[in-house]
Amino acid sequence: MLFDLRGKRRHLVQVSFAMLALLFLVGFLGFGIGVGGGAGGIFDALGLSGGSNSSGSATGVYQDHIDKANQKLAKNPKDTQALLTVANNEFLLAKSGIQTDPNTGQPTGVTNDAHTSLGNAADAWGKYLKLNKGKDDLTTAYNMVLVYILLNDANGAVKTQQVIVDAKPTAAGYAQLAQFQYAAGDISGGDASRDKALKTAPKSQQKTYESQLSQMRKQGVQFQKQVKQAKKQQSKGTSTTPGTNPLQTPFGGAGSTSP
Repeated sequence: MLFDLRGKRRHLVQVSFAMLALLFLVGFLGFGIGVGGGAGGIFDALGLSGGSNSSGSATGVYQDHIDKANQKLAKNPKDTQALLTVANNEFLLAKSGIQTDPNTGQPTGVTNDAHTSLGNAADAWGKYLKLNKGKDDLTTAYNMVLVYILLNDANGAVKTQQVIVDAKPTAAGYAQLAQFQYAAGDISGGDASRDKALKTAPKSQQKTYESQLSQMRKQGVQFQKQVKQAKKQQSKGTSTTPGTNPLQTPFGGAGSTSP
C-alpha cells in the first residue's frame, strides 16, 4: 500500500489521489460537473480552491456540535439526526487539516487530526445508513463522497454516490458513480452506470461523456492489472518502499492493497 494511515506513519499523509485518483476526477472537474453531480468541482466543494481553511472560532463551533451530538448518541445510539450532525461537523472540522498546493490549490496531504475526523465522519455516516428508514440526507451524502475520496476509499464513495443517484438520477451523478466503480475495480458496475449516464445526458453532451468515461474505464482496467501484479509480487515476498508503490489503486482503502 502507499500509506499506512492507521499505523505509525500518520503524521502527514500525502494523499494518493493527488497522483492516481485525480486521473479519474480531473476529467469531469474540467467540465464543471463535480462530485455528486453538483456544480463546480471537488476543490470548490471542499472550500480549498481559494486556499480557505476553517478558522479557529469555526473549529470550536464544529467541535461543540460534535460533542453535543455524541452526548445524545451515548444515550441513544440510534439517533440518526445526531449521527448526521457528527458526520457533517467532523467533515467540516477536517477541512482545516487538508494541505494544499499554494500554486494550484489542489490537496496534497492530510494531517493526522484531519484524517481522524474524516474517519469519524465516515463511521457516523455508515451507522446512519444502517439505521435510517426514510429518505437519506443528500446534503450529507455529497459531503461524504468527498470524505471517502480523501480517505482513499472507493467502495465508500460508490455506496454513497449510489444513494445520490437513487434520489437524483442525473447524467452527471451516474458518470461520477461509474468513475468510482471503475476505481474500485467494479468494471461491469461502472459500465452499467456509464450506460445510464449516456442515456440520461443531453445529446449535445453524450460524446463528451462517452469519451471521458471510456478513458476512465481504460484506467480502471489497467489499475486492476497492476493490483494483480502487485499481489503476485507480494506472494513471492517482493516488497516496495512505502510511498513509491506505483501499483496502488487510486481509491484502495487504508490498510489494504486490494481495490
